[in-house]
Amino acid sequence: MTRWLKNYSPQRFLISFGLAAFIGLMASVASETFVLGIAWVNEVLFVAPHAREFADSAKLLPWFTVLAPVVGGLIVGGLLLLLRGNRPHGIPDVIFLSQTGDSHIPVRTGLLTTLTNFTSIGFGASVGMYGPLASLGAFVGSLLAKVTADHRRLGVIAVACGVSSAISTAFNAPIAGVIFAHEVILRHYSIRAFAPVTISAYVSQVMATEVFNRPRLLEVGEVSIQHAYEYCAFLFVGVVGAAVAIFYMRSVLMSGKLAGKLKLPIWIKPPLAGLVLGLICLGVPELLGVGLDTTKATLNIEQVRAGNLDYITGMTTMESVIDANAKEFVLKAIFLLVVLCIGKSLMTGFCLGMGFCGGVFSPALFIGATFGALFGLALETLVPGSLNLSFYAICGMGAVTSAVIGAPISTILVVFELTENYDLAKAVLISVVFSNIICSRLFGRSLFDVQLLAHGFDFSLGKDKVVLQQKTIRDYVTHEFVKVSPETPCNQALDRLLAADQTEGYIVSETDTYLGQITVNELLQIQRNPTKPDHAVGDLAQHEQITLTDMTSIFSAMKKVEDFVGESVPVVSAKDHLKLVGVIPEGNIFKAYSDAISEIRQEEYGDS
Repeated sequence: MTRWLKNYSPQRFLISFGLAAFIGLMASVASETFVLGIAWVNEVLFVAPHAREFADSAKLLPWFTVLAPVVGGLIVGGLLLLLRGNRPHGIPDVIFLSQTGDSHIPVRTGLLTTLTNFTSIGFGASVGMYGPLASLGAFVGSLLAKVTADHRRLGVIAVACGVSSAISTAFNAPIAGVIFAHEVILRHYSIRAFAPVTISAYVSQVMATEVFNRPRLLEVGEVSIQHAYEYCAFLFVGVVGAAVAIFYMRSVLMSGKLAGKLKLPIWIKPPLAGLVLGLICLGVPELLGVGLDTTKATLNIEQVRAGNLDYITGMTTMESVIDANAKEFVLKAIFLLVVLCIGKSLMTGFCLGMGFCGGVFSPALFIGATFGALFGLALETLVPGSLNLSFYAICGMGAVTSAVIGAPISTILVVFELTENYDLAKAVLISVVFSNIICSRLFGRSLFDVQLLAHGFDFSLGKDKVVLQQKTIRDYVTHEFVKVSPETPCNQALDRLLAADQTEGYIVSETDTYLGQITVNELLQIQRNPTKPDHAVGDLAQHEQITLTDMTSIFSAMKKVEDFVGESVPVVSAKDHLKLVGVIPEGNIFKAYSDAISEIRQEEYGDS
């Protein structure tokens, strides 16, 4: 610690901490503007449940329900064309950038991504809002890091600061924001990153509570455990919740694959998805939009059951269940919760696959809450006495969400910060642990990791492998080697190798075309056999030797030279695989590996 303080200058303290505070301020403003803008559009287009309740004319609601996502889809389709073949940035992209040490998010891509997310959510697509908020925070951090002269070193930390600020503002939970940035984005803990990320999160939290007067995202009434056997039930919530999470994640992945096979222009897919969504929402309007109000109502299902109907204002499907008698209530509630849970899983995957932009975080909250309430309601019919269904809704929400985003610790902290209920946090802990154990074995660490794996980036064993796959051997290629033409006599080639103190020579044509390799041992054997005529080296070229290109990754190079025996490996041009551009000694490959690993460790724990 003393050594760290000695090396870390006061100037760097001021730059990193000042930048972190500024990012926290700006990311909080950007996040609040984003959320309020979406809320206003949702209200104008009657996407929000309370807006539907007080609509001036009930005849307009069906038209708005169908046309709002269709019009939004048309706008999103146009924005996708403006991206010129690039897809909008999401959490997987932020993870990739932070893990590879590249904090640069192009301004055009960042702005178009934000606008596409805003349009998708605002016009009622069944996608999430908190992933886009985290991406927006990362974009703000990336932009502000460029104002410092030390932006390359601070860039990744600045991105993490922006993400923690967005989560802190959205959930009003600064501790969860800090842990989320480390658990999901950075994937390591060090004082070098922890302090700035914490500053950003707390600046954003102060802005959210003192300036914007933002209430808690998920306010839940008093909940308590009714029976001792429920602790076992919470375990099974985690087990079954893992299956629900896998179904949801599979839906997202499968929808993307199926949509990719449709021979339709990219701009027509989002409005087509909007039309299907709108027609379905004529019967189940709770599937429209982010669904945060439905999530809140489900988490407070116990209060709704007790007669507090403020939570379900404008939710016509839920209101019809409440109006039923006690026996019908259970059957209708179970049926509705099944429809909402499965429907949200399918519609979110469908919307994302067809081109709408948004996150998977908010739908996971929705799906998990409805699943948990369903589990509790079903259990209540099998055991004597009554259960607190809100407890099960919260545990289900934690089990599903943590498995989807790969953030078990952050999920537990969100629940604890929002409810301040220690017993509830313990119950969620049980569900989260078992859900993540099962999902990590059967699916992967998170949906984000599986999406990155589909693009060839495997973070299951840490960031080292991916970084080695991104860094090339180009800087380690040497041009100091013996080059001979194919017509060169063997005795002359031997003299040149001995004079250069080299054991290998490389045969190239006048146009630098690589023809093969010759060694000192082969030339000496020919010299010791005077009965044989003096050959030209072209006749002895070894064509079976391995070659690398100047764009070969360090990881691939190490794999190729595992069984290599020799002094150096010939390196050809990546553009023209016949042109020799240099050689790389075997020791240089391992030096490249050592340098890359040292850079990773320095980035995580060093001071520069």
